Amino acid sequence: MTDESRGIEAAGPPWSVDLLADLHAGVLDETAAEQLWPRVQADPEARAIIEALEATTADLANLGSAPAPPMPADVAARIDAALAEEAMHVAPVVSLDAARRRRNRRIGWISGVVAVAAAAVAAVAIVVPSSQDTTGSPVAIAPPSSRQSGSSPGLAIRSDQPQAAVGKLSSGVKDYGPLDNAQGLSTCLQAAGFAPTADPIGVQQGTIDGQPAVLVLLTTGHLAEFRLVALSPQCGPKPLLDKVVGK
Repeated sequence: MTDESRGIEAAGPPWSVDLLADLHAGVLDETAAEQLWPRVQADPEARAIIEALEATTADLANLGSAPAPPMPADVAARIDAALAEEAMHVAPVVSLDAARRRRNRRIGWISGVVAVAAAAVAAVAIVVPSSQDTTGSPVAIAPPSSRQSGSSPGLAIRSDQPQAAVGKLSSGVKDYGPLDNAQGLSTCLQAAGFAPTADPIGVQQGTIDGQPAVLVLLTTGHLAEFRLVALSPQCGPKPLLDKVVGK
């Protein structure tokens, strides 16, 4: 019997991966999340699934900035030979160096697209396996982005449950809100004592204990461990929240 059919109150071992994925993604309502997080943190099996989800979403968020793998030398040599022959027979004559640069741009772009697509398919297959035992509608639907809807920020976080923000922010969303852009965020982080090299996984407007904030998720250098920072929209000298999540 799945956790969905038993109800949130009875959720527990054996855990539903779909339910834990919804909890990690932040799509459950606040009441359900408050009931589930303490049980998940106390259960080694549930924690292992949550850590795997966090590691996968962090890898996907960083994949877009990863350099494309180098082209094999034999393939590059054959392409160079073909370009050289083309340059000798096609008018106007094209510079071989210019043709090589054009080739490198095309290969890098294609490699990057293929890598991102393959990783995304693998992550979906691993993190959310198909299940024939679960039916019905999702427990809740994530609120729309505040930039799209024009309404107040919808990511409400409590300081005693910072892990609820990881699923949303680790998806790679970058909504800088009143800080305008990446440079504005970097300036605010440095004003709060962070290094200029701090590179956020995700940024989103929201609230912390009901107080408006810009929520930022940073890596810590450790697997499945993140640093959640809540900054004042006015960019004060001290964060509203600074906690390590996932230890």
